Amino acid sequence: MADTTITVPRGLAGVVVTDTTIGRVRGREGFYHYRQYSAIDLAERRTLEDVWALLIDGSLPAEPKALHREIAPLRHVPPAVAEALPGIA
Repeated sequence: MADTTITVPRGLAGVVVTDTTIGRVRGREGFYHYRQYSAIDLAERRTLEDVWALLIDGSLPAEPKALHREIAPLRHVPPAVAEALPGIA
């Protein structure tokens, strides 16, 4: 049977977790980009819905208010979940 042991550097320095075109991380530099946008700028200036569209569609919405209106009905919390939330908190 072949040895399948994987040696990982201490602290995970230099370990590649995945390869993606969606984001770039250079932690020591404090750099994280999501698609072509700074993640910090997105967090400070954009809504969750805008970033969601960026993830799904690959671009920020041209009409953010239209997107917000489209997905607002999806925010309904079923009564059973609403009843359970206070107990979870």
